[in-house]
Amino acid sequence: MGFFDRIRAALFWSDAAGAGPLEEARKLDVPSGENFRDLGGYDTPAGPTAYRRFIRSGSTAYLTDADLTRLEIYGVRRVLDLRSRFEEPRSSDRFARRRDVEWLNVPLFDYDLSDPALTATEVPRGNYLIDGYVTMLSNREAIRQIFEFFAQTPPGGGVLFHCAAGMDRTGITAMLLLGLAEVPRAQIVADYLYSFAPIAEVDRIVFGGERPWARTDVWSPMPSRKEAVEFCLDRIEEGYGTTRHYLHECGIDDACLQTVRGMLLGSDADGGQTAGPGSARQENERE
Repeated sequence: MGFFDRIRAALFWSDAAGAGPLEEARKLDVPSGENFRDLGGYDTPAGPTAYRRFIRSGSTAYLTDADLTRLEIYGVRRVLDLRSRFEEPRSSDRFARRRDVEWLNVPLFDYDLSDPALTATEVPRGNYLIDGYVTMLSNREAIRQIFEFFAQTPPGGGVLFHCAAGMDRTGITAMLLLGLAEVPRAQIVADYLYSFAPIAEVDRIVFGGERPWARTDVWSPMPSRKEAVEFCLDRIEEGYGTTRHYLHECGIDDACLQTVRGMLLGSDADGGQTAGPGSARQENERE
């Protein structure tokens, strides 16, 4: 960490006074963290995805001791850091030094690969995100390591996965997890977009049909972001048929995929559903 990072760390690493336990919700209240969200409550053919199994976030570098403990109490047993090695993940991820948490760094954007099944269609002009996202999806070895790490989570435990801001590398990983669980496409798109706009605004765009470029008073990232995630979903569908087939082609065996799917559905601990406080639409309405 640099000089100013060390100053910020010194200010934020004290225990947060009065921090209560984390409650199951789409957006998690982690004051010292960035963009913490649970993948629970999304619709699937087998029922809603479970809470406390997969948590996505931005940087963990400035988490207070209190928030680290709250996340562990919430169920976090494994932490996957998706950042590249030049970002010095081990020294800047506070979970890397926690005794009761298994930490792993798998750089998702370290390689420049090309998968013809993903790049067969011309990339829309002007959207710089898409090339990077297709490169991530082409990094099959990293995808394999990521899902095998997820599958080794103790029964009933949770995984926190993150990059620097919890938007791009984390967003693509969340897209694959939700796709494996057969979450409807619109909800996958919404989960990705929640990192860039308030939930109510995203819901108006994704579920209400509002044009993402209708706002002209300020610049909005929504048009290019929505185009990028939909492009990736299209390429997976057209190149592989389903997310599960794509993951299988990354070298992930059926047992591993079934284990991760079981975690997503909450059947990993007791053989039944462990649903959160409501469906995706109910959660969105409450927010």
